[in-house]
Amino acid sequence: MDKSNPSELERLGPEIPVKTTAVPMGLPGVNRRTVDGFVLMTGIVLLESERDGQGRYYGGAGMDGMYLRTPHLFTPVKNESGEIRAFREVLPVPVKTRKPPRRSDPER
Repeated sequence: MDKSNPSELERLGPEIPVKTTAVPMGLPGVNRRTVDGFVLMTGIVLLESERDGQGRYYGGAGMDGMYLRTPHLFTPVKNESGEIRAFREVLPVPVKTRKPPRRSDPER
């Protein structure tokens, strides 16, 4: 395992299938539109505009076209032709494997 590659160190949850690729955005009857993204079978919304530097998607939760960004990250699972077919949640590092915080020596 190459520790310089962060993707190899990620713990991933099970695959979550994509329900639809059209995400409704905005209030119904006011400024309703469709934006690029994914709605997962669990109801989590992933928008193309809400990605980190590594291409992972921030999850969103909400209803009626209004979504709040959550701290959950999802990585895409692609098929043989390179199309996204599902996502896997990036799981947090277990507490036991986290490095302890560095303590600085007290000033004298």
